Amino acid sequence: MAITFIGSNTQDTGSGLSLTMPIPAGAQQDDFMVCFVKQSENTTQREWDDDGGGGNGWTRLAYNRTTGGRDQETAIYWKIHTGTESDPTFTWASGITAEPMSGTILVYRGVDTATPFTDWAFQWNQNDANPPNPSLTVSTTPATIVVFHAATHDDITTPAAPTGYTMRTQVWNGTSDDHRNHFTADFIGGVVTPGNYTPPDWQHAVANTTPEYHVYGLVLQEVQPIGVDSATPDPYAWGAQISITGFGFNALQEDGKVEIWSDVSGTTKVEQTIDSWSDTAITFTSVQGALSDDTTVYIVATNSDADESSPRPIDVGIQPYSNIIANQSPDHHWPLDGNYDDVVAGNDMTVNPVNGGGAFVASPICEDSTNAWRAQDSSREAPNSNAMNGQAEVDRMMGGWIRLGSVQKGLACLYEEGGGVNNIAFFTGMGNVLIAQQADTGDDNVQAYSDFKLAVDRNYHIAFRFSYTDGTPEFRLYIDGILQAVTSGNPLLATDLDGHSGDITFGGTGGNLEVAGTDVLFVRPEDCYYARWASWSTNKPASDILELFQRGALPTVVIATDTPANMQIALDALADTVRPDAPLAIRIQPPTGGGNLSLDADNITFDERVSIQVEWRGEGVLTWTNLNGSDLTASKAVATIGGTVTIVDPAILTLNGIEDGSEAVVYEAGTDTVLAEIEGTVGGTLATSVQVSSVDIKIYSTGYLPVIIEGVDTSSGDVTIPIQQRLDRFYSNP
Repeated sequence: MAITFIGSNTQDTGSGLSLTMPIPAGAQQDDFMVCFVKQSENTTQREWDDDGGGGNGWTRLAYNRTTGGRDQETAIYWKIHTGTESDPTFTWASGITAEPMSGTILVYRGVDTATPFTDWAFQWNQNDANPPNPSLTVSTTPATIVVFHAATHDDITTPAAPTGYTMRTQVWNGTSDDHRNHFTADFIGGVVTPGNYTPPDWQHAVANTTPEYHVYGLVLQEVQPIGVDSATPDPYAWGAQISITGFGFNALQEDGKVEIWSDVSGTTKVEQTIDSWSDTAITFTSVQGALSDDTTVYIVATNSDADESSPRPIDVGIQPYSNIIANQSPDHHWPLDGNYDDVVAGNDMTVNPVNGGGAFVASPICEDSTNAWRAQDSSREAPNSNAMNGQAEVDRMMGGWIRLGSVQKGLACLYEEGGGVNNIAFFTGMGNVLIAQQADTGDDNVQAYSDFKLAVDRNYHIAFRFSYTDGTPEFRLYIDGILQAVTSGNPLLATDLDGHSGDITFGGTGGNLEVAGTDVLFVRPEDCYYARWASWSTNKPASDILELFQRGALPTVVIATDTPANMQIALDALADTVRPDAPLAIRIQPPTGGGNLSLDADNITFDERVSIQVEWRGEGVLTWTNLNGSDLTASKAVATIGGTVTIVDPAILTLNGIEDGSEAVVYEAGTDTVLAEIEGTVGGTLATSVQVSSVDIKIYSTGYLPVIIEGVDTSSGDVTIPIQQRLDRFYSNP
């Protein structure tokens, strides 16, 4: 069912505290309703309510406030029409000076009621009266795009929608509507290719470029007859079994099929082998055909009615680290791999380089990089954006890879937004303790500390995250994907982080930052490497931060693809070693031909500070056996593309009290298979790893009777047996 526009209404007032929005007369049950409200000119922050529009069941999708030029606060609400609706009231404030405000309600039919929109985005800036729209991700097609534009000033002389869009509403009447100007437009069913999509700029004619703008974009989804909601495992390896869930598959397969496409256009299509089929779930064995490895491909399901789902992306093989970051949709991404480019939003680190601005060195500190940016008493700045600096924020994540080249002698600022009073920052001190902080005048002043001191010349992934929409709003610091425990000032008390002004700086400015209410002098880091830094203005889960670390960690040792026998020889080269502190100690590639792999580790132990001891990159089962003191633990073993790591800790059989000069032999129970033996023992003890459930023990010594113990149970863990050898009374020394 195609999406259609049903109707709209607008409301505005030069002096108000709330807006009651009349629902268009043509609206009916299951229609999608969206309401956009704004106010500007007020200099004291309030907030559009989040109570669902006067208690009528509306959901607030977004709220944003900016203070550049003129204060402006906007919000978006939505609801599926129930069949009986009252006009909602959206409240900005009460009991204070009324301000200019306006709102629009739009109604669309044919929108999917379960998932009415698949993406939305916001951005803002100053001094642009016909601004650009934010980038969006289109996952199902055809897609309808709705855009909103709010302006603080009356400098628009002739309103005009983005090219190709239809203007739906406007609150505009020259100077009469100063501070109330806003516009909505849509492009119904116009986007037919999945992927990244940026609507054209607004096309207003303007008297000058004074206005500060808020722009939103919303991707509406048509009612779909069939769709793929999830796919596991993701990523996968060719030949693996994949399970998909969704709707509209139909109960019986009949002429239905599943294909994997090379791209969203289906340039190459390979039909898959179906294992099971139901209306909501399908399992199939992946077939590569002419498709590539180590890339993103697309699953498309077709039911027996010939309805075809939109392509659902899934990763096959090992994705480049840059893809991992891109798949998490950052607002900004600085690879710092030979240049200062922001590959997402163009906010390049080229503003005001200090002391030369550092240099790139061929010393990568994470995957998918050949260089890192090295700051030595130097810094780089990046321009402000809607996702960094200058606006009120309710959700945020920021971070990347670093390596400290020295122990900082003073408090050294690695990254900051803002300056004194309001700021966000990473800095080190007290012998390389890492601190992340959020300073917010009158509300929150929070520091999160590393649980340990960062080592020199060791790569770390660091990230801060805060969300005022969490159950318990907190400011958090993660190192190598692990939440650090020590904080001061949590939980967060306010409803957002106030907009903060000042430069966005990598490497610190040497100026002052507020710390716990006091301005403190910082220096630039003496020696620090940076790589793959990114920023998000959404509430990213801890699992995303962990993935960014795990997929970016460089290994100290790689056991390369080979025959299982040769891979065992490669691991044996590490016997009797302690693997040093590192993000990732050992990476194990799949064996030749894929499948399962079994490896025995001979006294391979790990420094307690190693973040990942073993990474398995096969799709099968890695069975790792800890022999002779090896100490791989499940909590520090990861499988990258859907495989499994199984750790075998053999029982330790210990025989105490053996007479010197004895021969002791341990057999698999009921066989002649020797598991361990010693001859001419000194010290009276035999300790050995046992990988069977039952053993026989035989001990011989000149002048003593043989000791034979059969059927010792070793299936439940370590076993210690005291040995008592009796003298042979009939033995005579010749």
